[in-house]
Amino acid sequence: MSMRKISLLITGAVALASGAVASAQTTAIMDGRVITVSGDVIEGGDVIISNGRITQVGADLSAPSGATVIDATGKVVTPGIIAPYSTIGLEEIGLDAEANDASPAREIGFPLGAALDAIDAYNPSSILIPINRAGGVTRALSTPEAGDSIFGGQAALIDLSGDVDSVMQPRVAQVAMLGFSGAARAGDTRMGAWAFIREYFDEARSYASNPNDYVRRSRDPRFSLSDLKALGPVVSGAQTVIISANSANDIRNVIRLKNRYRLKVVIVGGSEAWRVAEDLRNADIPVILDPLFNLPAQFEDLDATFANAGRLHDAGVTIGLYNPQGFAAHNLRTLTQQAGNAVANGLSYEGAMAALTLGPATMLGVDAQLGSIEAGKIADVVVWDGDPLEVTTQPEAVFINGVAQSLENRQTMLRDRYRDLSRGDLPHAYRGATK
Repeated sequence: MSMRKISLLITGAVALASGAVASAQTTAIMDGRVITVSGDVIEGGDVIISNGRITQVGADLSAPSGATVIDATGKVVTPGIIAPYSTIGLEEIGLDAEANDASPAREIGFPLGAALDAIDAYNPSSILIPINRAGGVTRALSTPEAGDSIFGGQAALIDLSGDVDSVMQPRVAQVAMLGFSGAARAGDTRMGAWAFIREYFDEARSYASNPNDYVRRSRDPRFSLSDLKALGPVVSGAQTVIISANSANDIRNVIRLKNRYRLKVVIVGGSEAWRVAEDLRNADIPVILDPLFNLPAQFEDLDATFANAGRLHDAGVTIGLYNPQGFAAHNLRTLTQQAGNAVANGLSYEGAMAALTLGPATMLGVDAQLGSIEAGKIADVVVWDGDPLEVTTQPEAVFINGVAQSLENRQTMLRDRYRDLSRGDLPHAYRGATK
């Protein structure tokens, strides 16, 4: 390694080790393999960050005077990973009711659904945020899940800085459960779920057209005014509704629902989505899926396959990846592993990188700001020590809004505490405890 590169590496490492820097600082990531996602891969590429934005991308650029310089030789530079469906910040311990605000308890008759708002429970101090950030995840949709209602509530797009003001966009999407999950909340029949959601959308339209008249007239007590108000942006087409559906038949019904009410729809689950890939492409409906799901858990999953992601991508459907229930807050950092497995089962490498970044940004309506390495976009950037889709690869630097993030987390602190097992004056559990 040349003396120039040794100097650059030391300069970058010292700056990152000091913790988050002011957003006004300029950073130059030099000589890496830059996967822009939106364009060509740049070998020996440079990314210049200033004032929270990417200002330059290319090869053979000069680092601005006074910039913090990171030598990325032999490294891979990508946009930050975006988790398009999660419960991060809402769920700390899934089996502890006091530490889980992701959804109302089932079968207690709690009356609200659509009106629930993730930001009312979102905790930016969750210990799961730095753990997933250290895995290269920089943004996530914090998503409430449904209780007794088929509606889960309003999801918020957050960054994983852990800052108090880390909510990028509140109420970016509404959540609804159809398919078997919807049927279980509507008399145990899909007929009930579809009738219920149509009724609610019709009532929401009626309320939105004249709220004062609606509240004065006699109305069905099943429909909460708070829920109807929350569904107003959905039925007007201003807010995306993320609908859980898996079977090909349920997905066809979602397409009909979208066309009838002129909705902006994203499907989550989609275990049989590959069977209706062309219909989804023509309807412009993205799919958030688990690419490792191929063993039917229910009748609606009979045609689940590892090839789902690749077939959807090849058909022109925008896809994103998510962790299945039970891991939706803890293991966002494994999305790169899921993407790697999808590549092993037919998804192109480029398609996998898009499913981790630009795909989620597009379906959440923030692709003009996030999801690729382009001049002018928000500087969510990750420097990896190798191929990000390989299981042993780790981030060496993570930037959110142009600010270098600490990669320390509860797991690394536990690792460091127990690394030295020699006898000492204090038990191992008390060594190095500074917080």
